[in-house]
Amino acid sequence: MATLADRILEISDLTHDQAEHLRTLCSCWQILADLSFSDLLLYVPLKGAGASDELFAIAAQLRPFTSQTLYPSDMVNKRVTQPEQPMVERAFREGRIWSQEDPVLVDGIPIRMDAVPVRHDGTVIGVVTKEGSPATSRRPGRLEQVYLNAADYVSRMIADGRFPGPERPPGDWPRVGDGLIVADDAGAISWSSPNAVSSLRNLGIDQNVVGRHLDALGLGPTPIDAAYASGSIRDGELQRGDNHVTLRVMPLIEDDRVVGGLVLSRDISEVRQKERVISVKDATIREIHHRVKNNLQTIASLLRLQGRRLRSDEAKAALEESVLRIGSIALVHETLSEAPSDVAEFGEVARRIAHMLGDGMILPGRDISIKVTGAAGPLGADMATPLAVTLTELLHNAIEHAYPEGAGGTIAVELSRSPEGLSMLVRDDGVGVTGNPLEGSRLGLQIVKSLVSELGGTFDITSEGGTRVEVRIPLT
Repeated sequence: MATLADRILEISDLTHDQAEHLRTLCSCWQILADLSFSDLLLYVPLKGAGASDELFAIAAQLRPFTSQTLYPSDMVNKRVTQPEQPMVERAFREGRIWSQEDPVLVDGIPIRMDAVPVRHDGTVIGVVTKEGSPATSRRPGRLEQVYLNAADYVSRMIADGRFPGPERPPGDWPRVGDGLIVADDAGAISWSSPNAVSSLRNLGIDQNVVGRHLDALGLGPTPIDAAYASGSIRDGELQRGDNHVTLRVMPLIEDDRVVGGLVLSRDISEVRQKERVISVKDATIREIHHRVKNNLQTIASLLRLQGRRLRSDEAKAALEESVLRIGSIALVHETLSEAPSDVAEFGEVARRIAHMLGDGMILPGRDISIKVTGAAGPLGADMATPLAVTLTELLHNAIEHAYPEGAGGTIAVELSRSPEGLSMLVRDDGVGVTGNPLEGSRLGLQIVKSLVSELGGTFDITSEGGTRVEVRIPLT
């Protein structure tokens, strides 16, 4: 799927770095839409704009969470001319912000628009328009005025090429409505939204915070000093007891100096609580897999002891095969006990099975090697366990029957995965098979047939310079 940068490169003469800057801007510009109570539209210059009436195309669009949108329909890919949007052309050509003095009626609705040039490395590469209606905006008040003043700062930083900046922490931006703190040039709080005050109260801060530095609230260090020192966005988290508040600090820069900062806060106490619950559940599941593995290994040991007391070679062989099957299941649970989630990388399981069978079945002096290649990806225990037993049976048959009279060779296991399904190919360069092996009474192949059928898969056995067995399992 084409990214925003790819689409911009298709319709404009912008460079890859310039298109990537616009893509990055659009990944961070929700804060501007919410602070300005406006829809945002990104205009980029079209290829050959001077030779046609169409000068710009709308490459991206964003609606605010703090106000009603003016554009319920999609405006992306719409092309406009200079007479249609003279402010866009002027902002792009002159490289400065243009604002309408008075709202303009569009379909009977008053609309106010600001055109903000987007600068990158000193060059204007696009225009962002902020379009809002006084009729649909919230009732003017202290909060609304603080939001609009902050939006002006962000707009000027876009026009100067300072937003979003070269260094950006990963993750989604907290919403302005979750909590906003405005800090002065020294990092002291000059204003705090009601939601931000509530999140601080959850951390035990009951007194008035205006005029105090964030780091002086007794909650530990915050990222505000690091953000001011570096001139870039920084993240942090405050904690007291079971309450957690995440912070994202964006310094406001004018004339190469920090004049203040916007601190977006969000109470994530419930998120952290869910993470702790999930962590405990994951640990419990891993412990269960570990204990199952230990119990299976104990059973295998008991079977080995029983096998030593038997005199019948057939009975001993049957117990040895059972030990191998139990061992393969134990390997799945061992892998699951080491994984951070309840899925196992089956390629690792296959390699462990190959090592187990090589040590347990190939006698010293016999030149038989087992090689595992490819990857099957992560699988749950419900699929990994029967596949592990299937692989054990196929490798057991190859070791036992493909190389008679001390002959040697290579047994290859090839794993592959696609959106449609999983493939496991086991092939050897031994003597091959004759007739239809599925019509025989070998228990191992009957087990393979039953397990593959339960998984809704199929398998084929062919003999050409050795035996080749391919198992195919659909992925739903």
